[in-house]
Amino acid sequence: MAQEIGESREKWGQDVMKMAEDFASHMKSEVRPFYIVYACKEDRGMSNKLGRPVFKQAMKAYYSRPPAMLGILVWYVNHREGEFIFIPELSSPYDVPLDPSLLSDKASDVSERVASQGAKLNVLVS
Repeated sequence: MAQEIGESREKWGQDVMKMAEDFASHMKSEVRPFYIVYACKEDRGMSNKLGRPVFKQAMKAYYSRPPAMLGILVWYVNHREGEFIFIPELSSPYDVPLDPSLLSDKASDVSERVASQGAKLNVLVS
């Protein structure tokens, strides 16, 4: 069975969203508003049975607004107000390498939001 482009990304995204929801639910008794920060990175020196890298995922609560950093996803949670909000301006997931033939060279396809986020974080975004 062939895998479709984006198939794993969609499942991974759903899994991360579920992790964030579970994290917020686990902290249901917390009355102070907080941010959930998600990060994932390769566990260097570790590999699975097929020799492929193993990735560590982590979620942590912050009680002050976290800085924008490349490679994190951020949610704001305020249980008193019933808020669970994804914060895109603080979220900059890692680049996903694609075959160049799948990329557009049309100026109309440029994402101003992604370009401005890259400029703010001082990283190359193409």
